[in-house]
Amino acid sequence: MNKNALFKISYGLFVLTSKTKDKHSGCIINTAMQISENPLRVCISINKANYTHELVMQSKRFNISILSEEADFDIFKHFGFQCGRDIDKFAEYDSYKLSENGLAYVTKGTNAFISAEVEETIDSGSHTLFIAKVTEAEILSDVPSTTYEYYQNNIKPKPEKPADSDGTVWVCKVCGYKYEGEVLPEDYICPLCKHPASDFEGYRTKSVCD
Repeated sequence: MNKNALFKISYGLFVLTSKTKDKHSGCIINTAMQISENPLRVCISINKANYTHELVMQSKRFNISILSEEADFDIFKHFGFQCGRDIDKFAEYDSYKLSENGLAYVTKGTNAFISAEVEETIDSGSHTLFIAKVTEAEILSDVPSTTYEYYQNNIKPKPEKPADSDGTVWVCKVCGYKYEGEVLPEDYICPLCKHPASDFEGYRTKSVCD
């Protein structure tokens, strides 16, 4: 099975935000869709390992900030490559406002935001599906939305092949993190972006003589 076939499905990219008590946090997701018009409902999917998953579970509220083609790689690093359990992602981040539900939405590199209240959750293995009613929605700009393909081709830095060193180096295709070793463990998780071993590509950096 070639799981890369799933990458051919058209995805958008979004900053999902929520809050519990006085702490805002957010993460990058690629699954958000409208599922009905009357009543107006959306569905999102969140990895259970994400701290934002905990916040949505507790608060039953979330905002979706829709990323546009003006988004740069910094926003993906800020919300996607560090954990809200370890840092406050909004402590020194000023490109946001609060919507009517009191949650943050991102104003830089986005073209709209949607606020919603969770009505139903569905366990889907590694992820949870949240079905929610829309409580607020606003357009922020007319710049086209960022698709996963656009992100791969135009925003994400291209992984650089490692410089000369002995042996094999494995490079994460998502964030460029390098792992040195002849064999990459099947259960390896990138320490930066949390992507699995299947998102790494191996390079032989120097011929090894017998």
